[in-house]
Amino acid sequence: MLQRFVDALQAHSLGAGYAFVFGVLLLCGFGLPMPEDVVLVTGGVLAWLASTLEEPTVAGMLRDPGLVAMVAVGMCGILAGDSVIYWAGRKLGRRVAEFRLLRHMVTPEKLEMVEKKLRQQGNVVVMIARFLPGLRAPTYFTVGHSHFAYWKFLLYDGLAALVSAPLWVCLGFWFGDDIGKAARMAARFSDWLLAGVGLVLALVAARWLWSRHRAARAGGPPDAPGALSGPP
Repeated sequence: MLQRFVDALQAHSLGAGYAFVFGVLLLCGFGLPMPEDVVLVTGGVLAWLASTLEEPTVAGMLRDPGLVAMVAVGMCGILAGDSVIYWAGRKLGRRVAEFRLLRHMVTPEKLEMVEKKLRQQGNVVVMIARFLPGLRAPTYFTVGHSHFAYWKFLLYDGLAALVSAPLWVCLGFWFGDDIGKAARMAARFSDWLLAGVGLVLALVAARWLWSRHRAARAGGPPDAPGALSGPP
């Protein structure tokens, strides 16, 4: 898939690559079943092919205008796509079952699970969901439905995107001469990211259980690891 995207776009200017990355990430918010990492790695490879660098170095990457712009475009595309899901939840709420496209992406079972996590863990769910493709859409839909402040949603989602967008774009740039290796490394980094998210979830769960234990000994209610904000 990565090779096909690069083959189709490398004959055009880098501007076409910017439009492709932003457009596909935006469409992901409307339910397009496209892995974000593939799109972002494609953007990185295109930035490398348009670069004047003879070989990738950290210093050169920091100064490369095409790469920096591609990271920014990726960030904007991610936030735009996620905002579509957020506002769909804010406007549609439980009426999601009336829409065939959203009905498959945000099932009632996923909504119920995400609502439970939001009550238990609060703001941290928004950040963690960015790295969980199967739960991202129902999470952000439910966050919007709960009237979680939009600026806070952008803040937490943006903080998470500050990890994923530069990582995938720079990975594509670094391995731009070997697209096959770029794809393999993307799969490996994806596994590492999931492992890191799993560790964070384990730490959050341990903190919550410890809070319950202390509260039970003190005879009071446990402290929640996070709390949702009210309407903006």
